[in-house]
Amino acid sequence: MKIPKIVLSTKDKLREFDVWITPSLGDIRDTVQFQSELANIADTFELMGKVTSNFADPTQCDPLEIASAFIQNANQLDFAEASSSLAQFASILFLVTGKSDNNAKCQLPLYLRDTVKLSVFPSFTKPTNKKNPIHKTADGSIPRVLPSQRYMDAVAALKESPKRQAILLDYYIKFLLSDETYVSQLWSIGHSFFALKSFGKEKDFLGPLVAFKVRGSVAATGGHDPETLLRARLAEWGLNPNIDYNSNDVTLSTIKSLVGAKKSVASIKKTKSRAFDFVLPFATEGRFRRVCVQSQFYAGDSGSVSHKNVDQTVTSRNALRAVIPDAVLVEYVDGAGYFSSLNGDLEKLLDMEGTEFSQIRSSPIRLRREIQHSGFLMPLEIQQATFQTSRPTRANVAKVAVKDGYTITEFSRSLSDAMLRGLIIEDGGLLRPRDSDRDTVRRYVLLDVAAISGIEPKSDVGSMAGAILVPGFGPFHGIKLDELVKQAKRMAPGLASEIGQSELLMADLRWLSEQRIAMV
Repeated sequence: MKIPKIVLSTKDKLREFDVWITPSLGDIRDTVQFQSELANIADTFELMGKVTSNFADPTQCDPLEIASAFIQNANQLDFAEASSSLAQFASILFLVTGKSDNNAKCQLPLYLRDTVKLSVFPSFTKPTNKKNPIHKTADGSIPRVLPSQRYMDAVAALKESPKRQAILLDYYIKFLLSDETYVSQLWSIGHSFFALKSFGKEKDFLGPLVAFKVRGSVAATGGHDPETLLRARLAEWGLNPNIDYNSNDVTLSTIKSLVGAKKSVASIKKTKSRAFDFVLPFATEGRFRRVCVQSQFYAGDSGSVSHKNVDQTVTSRNALRAVIPDAVLVEYVDGAGYFSSLNGDLEKLLDMEGTEFSQIRSSPIRLRREIQHSGFLMPLEIQQATFQTSRPTRANVAKVAVKDGYTITEFSRSLSDAMLRGLIIEDGGLLRPRDSDRDTVRRYVLLDVAAISGIEPKSDVGSMAGAILVPGFGPFHGIKLDELVKQAKRMAPGLASEIGQSELLMADLRWLSEQRIAMV
């Protein structure tokens, strides 16, 4: 169903943002990365416990003994697993000493050269014989930069020389545990781990340490990635990955090649700009405007990053406009940071000329509306259209699409694609969604009817008691539930009998509420 566009003031956009905000994407402890890191660190302490008598005494934290234990364990694994195990051990040493790989990778080569008096460092090539996967090693000069992963790769590759492996790992341990204080810190954490193990609380003890360790990388990789959440929505609307939407960031050069722009990217003034998180549609053939989306989620105060991204937004837009003058620009923004300390940055973004925005919760209305008005017909819209006519033949469904502003050419393209992928079934000359999509389509009909037929309350939200509220039209916009049922039956006669079933209707409204894309 075609959702109408509306012009809002920046003030009303900000008010809507506050109402439909997603403060946080979840606890860091719920991420796969946290759980995996916690398990790996616990296993690493268990291995160290075997050669330290469970950290019974600080004097038993002997670097060479610990190194030998890890080498023996690593040599029972394949190269990738061995390297990962050794790198995990290195990360624990960073954790207990408070040092960082960023500094260590620069200081380590000098330590090896000046303190250890090492003159060579092993390099290796990957094995070509899968049946006998032995890495070929050769001595070369000590690299000027030596991050922990490269060091541990070299140690793992020396599988045929376990004594040299142990010596290299011993050097690394002594480099990080450079004085008794660091050894004592390792012992203290190890001793506490095994002391708490008798109460089954050892992982509770490690939890805060692991959370601190992975916090930056979780943020960088999007542990609860808002882009992943949006891709799930795009799939829900029937879009085809890597065709209708991209799986990775899209650079200006890629956009140029997609649209066949004549202007050279090299001719555009070279300034720092951001890639686009989404280009919709991506590589689909047809005549439609591109919706280009940049994503920024801040659950807290990331001021310097936010300010920089705001500045780069202008640069990115100017560069994009030079290639695609009619591109639709959407900011995918959310998070408590924009509610509080970064609210000024949010206002600057929303105040930019030609700016649309979408939040996580409002994407089924806001972003989908932009895609609809770009001329690109999504499978979900055809699925809905099959219920908007009493007899859903191809011709009748096409009439619904044309009435909504889509061209016959675009309808034919989208229908052919949807039928090819099994999203639309033709049975006896009548079209219908595949059975597994029926509930989703019906729920989106209810959502869209609330958007299309809804109104802004005359006074405040209190006057909307007994209504369903949806985003995209200011802070409060909705329709009374009895009116929703009445309008939905009228606008989608093919679903009238289902919408009239109270039990099914309540389940649909509950789904919309649980998905947090509507307020009931």
